[in-house]
Amino acid sequence: MKSFSKLFLASFLILLSCLGFGRFAFGMILPNMQIDLNISTTLIGFIGSANFAGYFLGVIFTSRIYSIFKTSSLISRLLLLQALSMIVMTFFNNYILISILYFTSGFFAAIINISIMVYISHVVPQNIRGKALGIAISGFGVAIITSGFLVPFLEQFYEANTWRVSWLVFSFIIFIISFSIKYLLTYDVDNSVKSDTKFYEYRKNKNFWKIASLYFLFGITYVVYVTFFVSASMEKWNLSSQVSGMFWSTFGFICIFGAFIFGAIADKYGTFKTLILVFGFQAFSIFILIFDTPSFVLFVSVFFFAISVWSVPTIIAMLCTEFFGLNKTAQVFSLVTLIFAIGQIIGPIGAGYIYDTLNSYDFVFLMTFLLSFLGFLLSVIFSYKKISI
Repeated sequence: MKSFSKLFLASFLILLSCLGFGRFAFGMILPNMQIDLNISTTLIGFIGSANFAGYFLGVIFTSRIYSIFKTSSLISRLLLLQALSMIVMTFFNNYILISILYFTSGFFAAIINISIMVYISHVVPQNIRGKALGIAISGFGVAIITSGFLVPFLEQFYEANTWRVSWLVFSFIIFIISFSIKYLLTYDVDNSVKSDTKFYEYRKNKNFWKIASLYFLFGITYVVYVTFFVSASMEKWNLSSQVSGMFWSTFGFICIFGAFIFGAIADKYGTFKTLILVFGFQAFSIFILIFDTPSFVLFVSVFFFAISVWSVPTIIAMLCTEFFGLNKTAQVFSLVTLIFAIGQIIGPIGAGYIYDTLNSYDFVFLMTFLLSFLGFLLSVIFSYKKISI
């Protein structure tokens, strides 16, 4: 484990940056951004979906780009470009321009995220791969904790422009981290290895669709939770931004351990069996939000969602290697992430539309629960029904 310490640190910092601050901190600045820009919930959902549309496009190009460039240089440069696109976002008031820039940020984030996940799958031995991916994904939790404390703190000094100042802080952190990556990712990986299988040939592969269907459902459900949890807690439970930030930071703290724990469980007991537990936890956590419960019950929802949420990308990456081998991991993971990204695009827009139409987050979380429960049922089926490649 000690020989991989630099890799673990690098992967942690990379995911802390590209998706932690670049995406998951967005839920914390969303209420202030919506007020500052004076736009509807549907339009704020559009901004979030623009990021995922960029992610979707980035996924299409990831496999080819990853095979051309050295991983450390590729990730370092793309983190720098992502930071710059996020900085420029703060200069505008027009939601269309902000959406275009956030689209660009999502494009870079997709390539960065998939590249480091595939890199870990190539470098780290199979018996500790789940733990290694879990350590990397714990960066999401640290970013969420930071945003949960930082945004309410800055709100005391920059009430009208809290989201802009917060976003600048996150951007500068990414900017600084980008320069360290090429010194931390030191293992040589033959990125030029390509699969002989064409993309369209996977359409008849049942194992591919098992993985893709679960990742698609996760894409819709998790993004609704992380995008609208803070707004829902402030509106439905009348919590202040400081209290909502406390919930959000608690969410982030628990996230730090979840991916590692479930990665270790997957290493020992298997991937699909672990996903039964993961989707079960997530469905239960979302189910709680449908009802008018006391606000302290939010901690129960936060705990069960946070402990399980980031284990899904870890397990999906493991499944790609498990069913298709190392040579096809980059290609298959890119493809299933493409389908996952479609879910991410649908989620915020659909949730925003449901809210604006019915004026209630109850129906938003009801639909999210049903999709998450479907993921639970499919995981049960897939864990017992063995399908040959």
